[in-house]
Order: sequence, then C-alpha cells, then structure tokens
Amino acid sequence: MTAVKHGTVVADVIVPAARHHYERLTSLAADVRADVPDSVHQMRVSARRLRSLLGSFREAFPADSTATARSELRWLGAVLGRARDAEVLAERFATLIDTQPADLLVGSVHQRLVGTQDDLYRAGHAQIVEVLTQPRYAALCALLDEVTAGTYPVPADVTLRGGLDRSYRQLRKAARKARRLTKDAADGGTADVGPALHRVRKRAKKLRYAAEAVAAAEPSAAALGAAAKALQTQLGDHQDGVLARGWILDTAARARDEDEDTFTYGLLYATEEQAAARAVAELPRHVKAIRRAHRTLGFGS
Repeated sequence: MTAVKHGTVVADVIVPAARHHYERLTSLAADVRADVPDSVHQMRVSARRLRSLLGSFREAFPADSTATARSELRWLGAVLGRARDAEVLAERFATLIDTQPADLLVGSVHQRLVGTQDDLYRAGHAQIVEVLTQPRYAALCALLDEVTAGTYPVPADVTLRGGLDRSYRQLRKAARKARRLTKDAADGGTADVGPALHRVRKRAKKLRYAAEAVAAAEPSAAALGAAAKALQTQLGDHQDGVLARGWILDTAARARDEDEDTFTYGLLYATEEQAAARAVAELPRHVKAIRRAHRTLGFGS
C-alpha cells in the first residue's frame, strides 16, 4: 500500500472511528439501564477506545474540548468500572472455586467471595443507572458529539504512523521499567512490580486500540494490534489476579474472626499466586512480539 503523507487519511480513518465509538457508547446506555448481560463491559470498552483514540491522535481533534472529553471519559469509565470489576471478580471466584477438589472446599467460601461481588455489582449498577440520568453524562455526550463531528481541520503533519509510534514508545518505556523492577524483585529487592505491570497493560491497550483503528486503512497494523491485545489480555488476567488475592486475604481475615475454617482461602490464594507468576514470566515474549510487529509495519507515515 502506498504510504500516505498528509492528514487527510487521519481525518478519513481516525475521526470516523472515534465517531463510531461515541455512537456505540450512547447506544449502549439503554442496554446498561436494562442490565443486559455484558452491556456494562461493552459500554466501558467503548469509553476506553474513544478516550484512547482522542489521546493517541489528539492533534486530530480540538485541543480544549478533547482534553475535557478525555477527562470526563475517565470519570465515566471509573463509574462503569465499579460494577464491571465486581462482575469480573464474581466470575473469577466462581471459576476458581469450581476448579478445586470438592473435599477441599470448607466453610462459606462461595457466599463470602462470589456472593459479596454479586452484591457489589448490583450496587455499582444502580449507581450507573443514576449517573446516566444526570446532567454531567448528558454534557459529556454533547461534548463527544462535538469533538467527533469531523468539522475540525486535521493538520497536515498528523499521520497514522505518528499516532502508532507515540503509543508504541510509551509502551516500550513502561515495559522497560517493569522489567527492571521484576529483575530487582527476583534479586531480593522490595520493589512492588504490580503498578508497573498495570501501567504496561494500559499502554498495551492504548497501542492496540490505535493499531486496530489504523488497520482499516493500513492492514499491516493489524498484526501490531493483535500482539498488543495478547499482552493486554495476559496482564489483564494478572491485574484481576492482584485484585482477587486482595479480596481473598480480606475475606479470610473476616472468616477467621468468625471462627470459620480458612484453609480453602489459602488454597485459592496460592492458585492465584501461581497464575500471576506465569503471567509475569510471559511479559518478555509478548513485548518481543510487539516489537517485531512494529518493525514490519508496511507504511512509513
């Protein structure tokens, strides 16, 4: 494919992609209110994809409005995230418990872990429904309608490759820091690797969303998006495990205070800890795959 060297393609590819995510976000509101399965997750993904594109290709959108829109999308994502995180943990705990030998399940583990997350999901969902009726959400939708309308003149020096390269550099920087901290921890250091890995995950997600949007015009970007998605998925599972282990420890402490046998909580914690170690070990392989995909991009601007 012939390399394109002007902002027109950004206007023809990225701006419509952002518009699509805005329209999908608003269309999902009815499903979220009705608590349609997976609707909270899908609305959160649309918010994240839109926020990511507005950041990776920020020069293609009006600066002041875009900065406000990204801030408000972060707020909306946090609101949606409370219910979604509980939904994910309920499913994770249910699966984790189901995979253990029945004779090793003692106490009210299912109710304490899965039941608690189900309750938190219902509370989080009620908060979302309330937020969707408020002026702040309506103002955000109006702002996104303006930002993604396609009326802003995209500067000639804004390119598809530029947005990809920016996201790629951010990911590489985060991955290098995570590797240093991981090595330090392996050598007996006290560094907390978790936040660094979470940052790598967020950067991988940003690169993935940018690459997937670019792939509509430049198919060679699809491999980069797929590689970034693989890393995001791996570290997403790791982050869910971090949250899960925290809940297991807190829940075990409450169970102990009520004189309940806590053996099963130790078993579940150990299972999650082993999964986390495997995820960290896979990080270099995924980063190398992303680097290879970036090097083989078939366009230069």
